[in-house]
Amino acid sequence: LYPRSWVGTYTQYGKSFTVALGVLTRASSYPEKWTIIAPQTEKAKIIMGYIIDHIFDNEAIAKKFEIEPGENVERIRRERSKNKLTFKMSDGSIGGVQILSAQGQKRKNILDAVMGFGSPNIILDESSLLPDEHWAGIIRMLGGHKDNFLMQIGNPFYRNHFYKASRNHKYHKVRIDWRQGMKEGRISREFIEETRGEMRAEIFRVMYEVKFPEADALDQSGYSPLVT
Repeated sequence: LYPRSWVGTYTQYGKSFTVALGVLTRASSYPEKWTIIAPQTEKAKIIMGYIIDHIFDNEAIAKKFEIEPGENVERIRRERSKNKLTFKMSDGSIGGVQILSAQGQKRKNILDAVMGFGSPNIILDESSLLPDEHWAGIIRMLGGHKDNFLMQIGNPFYRNHFYKASRNHKYHKVRIDWRQGMKEGRISREFIEETRGEMRAEIFRVMYEVKFPEADALDQSGYSPLVT
């Protein structure tokens, strides 16, 4: 329905958990390939860990999950460290999830991590933390697939490609700040007031208001004093 989606929520709202359950449902129900990409390997593994946690909640999903030779259910549950999951449909077709990391400081290293890979469905976690030149290497992964899907999720740290997507009419947007969280009973006003008093206003704006830094708050390199 929405081939491009932008998701920004206040910190600890549960966006990674929710996305993980969505990817698990799709990959175990349809012969689709899903790729989760994040700036660091450990971040990419967070969503994968949530997926592994819930594979065995449903018997129908658990039966489709392909356990590789030498593995067992308890080990998979305990270690939660797989980089690839495979699900076999009743007709023999395959659905799957893999993680990739754009980890590295040099441009060559980061682009090497994604070049050569293609995927029709991409979840880009903490998208704002990826520089624009690395984003270009990721978006090309969709090019070989006419029917493709891209979801960018994260916190609005920088006014880069993540900022542009938030203003792009082609993207379906989900923005949830602390006020919505309070209405849902997920966070209290007392906690918000405490946090507001402890944080710099610029940090609170990003982490809880889900607003990008003002343009004049960035230096010539596009960096903000939010992060040292």
